[in-house]
Amino acid sequence: MRVKRSSAIVVLLENDEFVFHNFLGQQTFTANPTALEILRRLHVWTDLENLGEYFPGYSRESIERSIDQLVELGALVVEGTDAAVLDEDYTRTWAWGPISAAYHFGTRDGAFISAEEGMELLRQQAKFIPSPPLYQLNSNPATDVPLPLREDYSEPFLTMAKRRTNRVMLDAPITVEHLADCLLFSMAITAFIEDPETVDLPLKMTPSGGGRNPYEAYVCVRNVTGLAPGTYHYSALERTLGVVGEGRPPPFPSLLAGQQWSSPAAAVVFLVANFDRVMWKYQDPHGYRVVMMEAGHIAQNIMLVATRHGIVANPSGAFSRIAVEETLGVGGATQSAVYALVLGVPTEDPAEGVA
Repeated sequence: MRVKRSSAIVVLLENDEFVFHNFLGQQTFTANPTALEILRRLHVWTDLENLGEYFPGYSRESIERSIDQLVELGALVVEGTDAAVLDEDYTRTWAWGPISAAYHFGTRDGAFISAEEGMELLRQQAKFIPSPPLYQLNSNPATDVPLPLREDYSEPFLTMAKRRTNRVMLDAPITVEHLADCLLFSMAITAFIEDPETVDLPLKMTPSGGGRNPYEAYVCVRNVTGLAPGTYHYSALERTLGVVGEGRPPPFPSLLAGQQWSSPAAAVVFLVANFDRVMWKYQDPHGYRVVMMEAGHIAQNIMLVATRHGIVANPSGAFSRIAVEETLGVGGATQSAVYALVLGVPTEDPAEGVA
């Protein structure tokens, strides 16, 4: 059996001790001097049969015990295991360094609480720490410039004004035509910029940093007229849905971190980032921020198209990444679900859930 130090470890000084974080496995631990020496030396694959050569000052029993603990904590990976495969995938493909990786992998599997629990926490917090202001006023009426406001606005401005997040939905279908429009006006490739020396760049109705087009859309369909329940991939060039999984997808709350309001939804669109497309051109980790911004451009178009058709696209960043990526058949170090848009038919006068 061979082991080596995980490539996904960052070390922080917290209070008076060094704290180690494995951001791929989301494990945190401290290390004694023996463990530190093991981690220092096992930076390459090492056969455990040769431990005596590497740690002459320690008993084999103490080293083996420490290695077992470090493997359990994610500090060491064992060759051939899932952890080792992911570690190698990360090392081979992630081009933006450990700081951006620590943020990306370290924040994508957080624990979520219910909306009711969240509101109760906020109520208690507000008693002691008031919320910061949610808008800023200009402070000099003598020099502030009033902007014109017309009375004859037409489309698309009227649709923009109607957009709302409405999480009280009917258990009713949307049409395949409406779903098609949501995908067309957000994801479809409409033209190319030709570049014979590198690669032709796809153009869409939303901007993309460097034309790298990092996002693919997947749709979990529950109740769409003209479309069988299942999980689909949207081909932005062909404008078709390819079957990823037949039959009803998992219940939406199981994918969306227990958010029960999603149960009656007709479909969920998941935006999946392919970071390698952007890494190929931009090796600076600022590229990560550009990819995240693009999800907002795409999502806004989906929400506006849904509003135009009288349905709703509720945005959510709370989802169970492992369950989602298993359902969609995606994953790996440079591919990740980033954004969910829950499509459905809103109630006309909801009692709650509008924003």
